[in-house]
Formats: sequence, structure tokens, C-alpha cells
Amino acid sequence: MRLTLAQIETFYWISRLGSFHAAARQLNVTQPSVSGRIRELELDLGCALFDRSGGRARLTEAGKAIRKQAEMMLSLAREIRDETSAGRLRGLLRLGVVETVAHLALPGLIRHLNSNRPGLRIELAVDVGAKLLQQLEQRHLDVAITTDAVASDGISVLPLGDIDLAWLGPTTHPLAGKVLTPNDLVDQLIFTQPETSTIGRTIRDWFETARCTPKSLSGCNSLTVTSELVAAGLGFAVMTPAIVRDDIADRICRHDSHPPLPRRTLSIAALDETWSSDIEFIARFIVDVFRSSDALQ
Repeated sequence: MRLTLAQIETFYWISRLGSFHAAARQLNVTQPSVSGRIRELELDLGCALFDRSGGRARLTEAGKAIRKQAEMMLSLAREIRDETSAGRLRGLLRLGVVETVAHLALPGLIRHLNSNRPGLRIELAVDVGAKLLQQLEQRHLDVAITTDAVASDGISVLPLGDIDLAWLGPTTHPLAGKVLTPNDLVDQLIFTQPETSTIGRTIRDWFETARCTPKSLSGCNSLTVTSELVAAGLGFAVMTPAIVRDDIADRICRHDSHPPLPRRTLSIAALDETWSSDIEFIARFIVDVFRSSDALQ
């Protein structure tokens, strides 16, 4: 048996991207080359690694059994290469961020990466943290910048700091300027995000401290739209105040609350085989932008 790194890398990219065509594009080789590498690997191992039916290349049980070892081999190869290349990312980076990060830091981050890592292609996903972490666990993302991430097998997490969350309400409301309690808001219209999101959990946990449930919760998956609804005088919301646009900020009041909102930690989570000095740079960039915006506590 004579396995090659090219075979292992091809196996990895097919398992990660779900097709021979996508792997060929990522590796900058022809699709017949990709098919040939996998055919040779399967012959050497004596088993099929992919189920090619149904339009996607799905790992067989044998493929699943060697995936971890393949990732470890590529991670070791990357460490060797990083000794002389300062750990730079190459190829495709699938980056997921929560909306707060997208508002505050994403344009500057992408601009910097485009200028300094011209060989890096970025696919972006903006979603609530729970979905991003699920996609990371399923290997559909390489990096997720979100809240409350927990390290697991194959995934490393670097905490960045506690994110600034506050109750926001209309300046025209009778409660404007007051310290809010759960009983103050139990009868008010509240704009929220899915229960599994950071904001959804924060609102639920806060009301549970007083053993009460808000009577009117309205879901909205866009923080931009939510802030506009608050500015229009229609209700209250929890978010990071720094993302409120300047043109509506004078119509929105930030409230202190009792009890204070529970802290949530912003983190960068990444697949171990993707981790590099560039990931650490991304982490520092996010921290610098959030601190300059007073978005980290």
C-alpha cells in the first residue's frame, strides 16, 4: 500500500464539499484526476469510500472511519508547511458570523483578507449562533464567530470577550430612561430572534429570573429591521447597541435592567485542521473592532 498526500487531500475535500467536481475546483485539477486519485485510494484500501448515488458524494462507513485520520494527516502537513509560511490560509475558507459581527467587523475583515491573502477564497454565512455551530459540527463551515461556542472533538474555541447586550426601547415610550425589570416589560411587545439564538436565550433567561413570561413576543431574524421597529416606537428588543444606525439612534433609548442581562461570550470556533495564525489574526481583528465600538464588555 502506498498512500499519497494528494489522495488524502482529495478524499478530504470531497468529504468536505460533497462532490468530486467541487473538490477538483478547490484543488485546481481536473475532475478525472480527482476520480483517479480516489479510485487508486479505494483500490489500495480495498473498500469504497464514497456513495456516489443521489447527486452527492456521501461517505460510506469506511470513509467515515478514516476521516479523522485524514484530517490529522493534513493538519500535520499544514504544520510542516507553516514552519516556513507563517501559517497562512489558502484556498477556500467557509466563514460563518452572527449578524452583530457582520454589521461591525465583516466589511473591514474581508477588505483586509482580500488585500493580504489574495489566494484565499471566502464563502460567507450570516445566521444565528446555534445554526452556525451546527454547520461547523457538520463540517459545512470552517470557522464560526458566534456566542457560547464550546470546544469539541476536532473543533477549537478561542473566547474573545463578553458581548455588550442591552434592552433597547423607543425614546417616546413612558419607560424611556428607566431601569427595566421583567415585570415592566411583561405586557410590552418584544421583538426577539429564535429561542436557540443568543438573543432568544437571553430574553428567556432574563424573564425566568422573575418567573414570568412576556405576553407578546414577535420574531424577527434581522437585527437591522428590529432596530427600525424599535425606533418606530413599536416595542422593545435586546441587541448590541453599537449596531444601531446613526440615523435612527436618537429615537432609541438604551436601558439598564434589573437583574442585569446574563453575559454571553463571543468566540471564534474553527476546525482543528483549519486553525492557523490567520485564524488568530481574524480573532484579534474582531476584538479590536468590537472594543473600539464598545461592543465588548
